[in-house]
Amino acid sequence: MWKKTGKTFGNVGVWLVVYWAVVLAPQAGMSQDLSLRTYVDRTVVPVGQQFILTIEVSGRDAQSVQLPEPPDLSRFADYLGTSTSQSIQIINAQMTVVRSSQNYYRARVEGDFQIPAVTLHFKGKSYTSQPIRIKVVKGAQQPARPSPRQPPIQPESSLEGNLFLKAEVNRRSVYPNEPVIVSYKIYTRVEVTGYAISKAPSTVGFWTEEFSLPPQPQTHYEVVDGRRFLVAEIKRLALFPASPGEKVIDPMEVDCEVRIRRRSRRDLFDSFFDDDFFGDVFGRRVRTRIASRPIKIEVKPFPPGQPKNFSGLSGRFTMEANLDKQEVQANEAITLKVTFRGTGNIKMIPQPKITFPADIEVYEPKVSQKIDRTGNTIRGSKTFEYVLIPRMAGMHRIQPISFSYFDTGNKTYRTLRSPEFVIRVSAPAGSRFPVTTGLTREEIKLIGKDIRFIKLETPEFQRIGSFFYRSPWFVLLLILPLLGVGGAAFYRRQQDKLAGNVAYARSRRANQLAKKRLSQAHKLMKPETQKEFYAEISRAVVGYVADKLNLPAAGLISEEVADRLRERGVPEETIRLFLEILQECDYQRFAPSNATEQQMKAFYERARTAIVKLEKTKLEGS
Repeated sequence: MWKKTGKTFGNVGVWLVVYWAVVLAPQAGMSQDLSLRTYVDRTVVPVGQQFILTIEVSGRDAQSVQLPEPPDLSRFADYLGTSTSQSIQIINAQMTVVRSSQNYYRARVEGDFQIPAVTLHFKGKSYTSQPIRIKVVKGAQQPARPSPRQPPIQPESSLEGNLFLKAEVNRRSVYPNEPVIVSYKIYTRVEVTGYAISKAPSTVGFWTEEFSLPPQPQTHYEVVDGRRFLVAEIKRLALFPASPGEKVIDPMEVDCEVRIRRRSRRDLFDSFFDDDFFGDVFGRRVRTRIASRPIKIEVKPFPPGQPKNFSGLSGRFTMEANLDKQEVQANEAITLKVTFRGTGNIKMIPQPKITFPADIEVYEPKVSQKIDRTGNTIRGSKTFEYVLIPRMAGMHRIQPISFSYFDTGNKTYRTLRSPEFVIRVSAPAGSRFPVTTGLTREEIKLIGKDIRFIKLETPEFQRIGSFFYRSPWFVLLLILPLLGVGGAAFYRRQQDKLAGNVAYARSRRANQLAKKRLSQAHKLMKPETQKEFYAEISRAVVGYVADKLNLPAAGLISEEVADRLRERGVPEETIRLFLEILQECDYQRFAPSNATEQQMKAFYERARTAIVKLEKTKLEGS
């Protein structure tokens, strides 16, 4: 048995090596380079207790290096031993290897100490980690175990220092209309099962553009003060200050739902008969609010030497102007397009000032814009499209178009200019009127229309029979307007009711929104989009119940929803199905991807069945 298993595992290992050598090795240059970092499980340690120092090496060459030796901490701690681990990830045909050693120490002396940096030498390069500050405090006696009758420990106490919101900016000193990129990130060492932005940051004094982020936040690990946090970016903004001076970006607040497990495994059998046993084993959900810190931005005034036609914009732009044709007949339309492209506040690009000849009729321009909000830069284009109609024959000139802005790269003013446009206008073929000058625009419009010829022949008229007025079709035509007015009045009444009664409006639209979300989840029913699939199912089920009960979907706790459903007479079987679906969604969203397409299909049908059962109970909001 064991030999067979070992042989199978060995074959799998051989195939992995072959796959890496044949398929992935040519693309290894695109994978991450070697990196080294260290972190501890905690930065405050009582005397006599253990702490763990992890040394981690990651990258495509991690398998080829030897892990650094742990540092000597004999001044304040005793070395207990080391264990190692290794993991391999293959994402988009790229393999990343992570090797780490967990070094165990026992704190011995009180005081503030520094764990020195660790250095790794490989292929002529040196990699150095960051030093870590650690504090050893006086050891406390182990508290007596509380009896089941004592109140439970407040779970919020375990969140302090383990969950926070951070706002990061790419720069703190800018010029007017120079973008400040603000990224809001959740740092956590606990299990966050859901979040919702409860208060958006106030951006008074800024023009705001929000970047497009994926529905499921991308996560990564960062070491902060020697501790490793899971980091997820939840919002990214580009703020364009409108005027110079000191600006403040107010905090953003986020409500998080966290699952807390209070008891350890060694208490499992001892506390089996406790009242809170199941809540402690499977975790309790608590809500907490976290907020970022305010950020001050210095907006410097533009330097002297501004051009006369300065637009007030900062960034980098190009301008392109062209005519669709330059040789036309009088009264024939011409199109002039002026397009600006670049990075910066695209929406604030003003209409260009163009001097047109007096004999050319100009209509208001059609304005269109395209803005790309992906990545870390706001870029796009804005087009002004003019329709020109020359009314007089001859040669007409449109002077060069100019546009000035402040180049944030070179810190200088730049002026863009188009060429001069020459339009050659000829008289219409067969025109009975000579080409003249000195007429006003309104007089030119009347040329060829000032004579109305008298018709000498009498037109023939035919009598219409009376049969049509007695037919059912004529009666139906008379009734149709009345039906239309009645239908419009009923529709208007329904719309007023929806606008005045939020609970009624949400209840009416709940089923339609749930179907739309389930349809989106069905499109994501693939192993590579497993987390997005379960996230969309969770939004469909929670959103349906929240709309039916007129509750905010953000931060909705499962137990609270279950109580509301019981109050409205929903069968326990349906409530249990609802809770099981939410628990499975939370597990699949944060657990490693292991669901098959058949499992996702079966789960999709369970979610659809739960919504159908809830719909039959005719829930109504309070």
